Amino acid sequence: MELARQIRQRRTERGLSQDELAAAIFVSRQTVSNWETDKTYPDVQSLLLLSQLFGVSTDELIQGDVAVMRRAMEEDAKKIRQLTAIMVVMLALAVAFFIALVATWQEPLPFGNLTKGDLAGFAAFAPLFALGTAAAVQVERIKRRHDLVTYHEIMAFVNGEPLGPERQGHRFARNHPVATAIIKLAFGAVVGAALGVMAYKLFG
Repeated sequence: MELARQIRQRRTERGLSQDELAAAIFVSRQTVSNWETDKTYPDVQSLLLLSQLFGVSTDELIQGDVAVMRRAMEEDAKKIRQLTAIMVVMLALAVAFFIALVATWQEPLPFGNLTKGDLAGFAAFAPLFALGTAAAVQVERIKRRHDLVTYHEIMAFVNGEPLGPERQGHRFARNHPVATAIIKLAFGAVVGAALGVMAYKLFG
């Protein structure tokens, strides 16, 4: 697309690295790289900041790419809505099946201190939880492509609204997406372990 070439050309003309451009318009370096390789497209707020930094109008930057950009962002917004719905439904079903089976099937197994309901509950929980987690991972990938960090940014993107100046914050999450993902995973593991212990105490 023309926009990718424009950003790359105007950045190099001003002697800016991708890191320097990213810092100037409050996004991550990876986001700038994605723009310059046509993987994603800037939102309205980023386009305005780019036009101000480069001293050109937004029309000069996009030059006919508007329809393609809008279509791509609408498709990703639709995917986020669909994947979020799948995630919520799968996780809700996982918990519901687990509780129902553990509570109603009390026949003991010949080993350990478990019942057939415990075993069936875990068997039903695992694949549903895996599907919900897979949907969550896909949402995270789309969020990373568009440099979405806060809940407000995600909702604005999904609803097709411009992202405001609050993008100046959350610098660590924008610059270190892998570390942020690991922290989220660790937190999720702790919460999951706590829920598992509670379930065991309630139904064990």
